[in-house]
Amino acid sequence: MNTILAVDDNPANLTLVRETLRDRYKVNVVTSGEQALRYVSIKKPDLILLDICMPGMDGLTTLRELNKIEDRTWKVVILTAVADSEIESESRGLGAVGFIAKPFVPEEMIRTIEELIG
Repeated sequence: MNTILAVDDNPANLTLVRETLRDRYKVNVVTSGEQALRYVSIKKPDLILLDICMPGMDGLTTLRELNKIEDRTWKVVILTAVADSEIESESRGLGAVGFIAKPFVPEEMIRTIEELIG
């Protein structure tokens, strides 16, 4: 079973992600970029769902730090409530492979993830 790491500072969003994906994937959740970096230093998820707007280390900074890890094998999909072409362009430049708007539609999230990791 593929593993997904969801990174979001909002516990309600994380609960919804977990509920949406739990029948198809192993879902782990963390509430900050710092926690995400600690997680990937121990375990290697297949996909990271990464919120852009978080206090402290935001999603773009987290993505930059994730890119410094040599043995990375995961794909990153950005979760965002902000429609901003500049953020999307920068995220893609940093290796993000997809975007999911919040609040997300469960079926669309599943479809996006299935296209990326099965």
